[in-house]
Amino acid sequence: MENPWTGLPGRKPYALPEDLEAVDPGQYGLHTELLPTPFIGDPSAPVVLLSRNPHFDSQDARDYREPEFHDAAIRNLTHEAGGLPFFAIDPRFRHTASYRWWYSKLKELVLDTSRETVARGVFCVQAFPYHSLELPRAIPMLPSQGYANDLLARALDRGAFVVGMLVREHWEKAVPQLKSNSRVHWLRSARTGTVSSGNLDRYHALVSELRRNAR
Repeated sequence: MENPWTGLPGRKPYALPEDLEAVDPGQYGLHTELLPTPFIGDPSAPVVLLSRNPHFDSQDARDYREPEFHDAAIRNLTHEAGGLPFFAIDPRFRHTASYRWWYSKLKELVLDTSRETVARGVFCVQAFPYHSLELPRAIPMLPSQGYANDLLARALDRGAFVVGMLVREHWEKAVPQLKSNSRVHWLRSARTGTVSSGNLDRYHALVSELRRNAR
């Protein structure tokens, strides 16, 4: 399936026209002044995380104005090489809100392997691509989401280790094969969203998967 994000407008609002036709940005409180993040990392990574939508912080506007961070976000959308694929935990961006949020969720995994192992071995797919403080329980399915779902389906086909962080009901409806796949594991507490030994039954198997596939 063709990546729709290669056609993202080069100026605000940063949203695909087909998505804007499907939802009212005002109704959902979308921050289309920020680059969307439908996924993070290398889509061929051995570990895939399933999340809700990009975390929003009042600092984001300042962060995305920084050329280096903005460039990393653009490269991420088009799957281009450059730096660490999971750019949200790249130490160059440790001052950003994105880094603080993602590092807090992946800290134990980084300490048990390495930053580079996690940044190259983990791919995250979001259920909704745009920054927003509030989304309804039933997350609207946007046209662009078909591509993210396709990336997930391909990951399942190749035997990726999948960790469900949030919105299990949404993901199992969007990609039904998740329900019967023994390589899919859900966090005990979606409220924290932390990938840790205390929140994931198969945490040590996840660490082994990353170490085995370290590049």
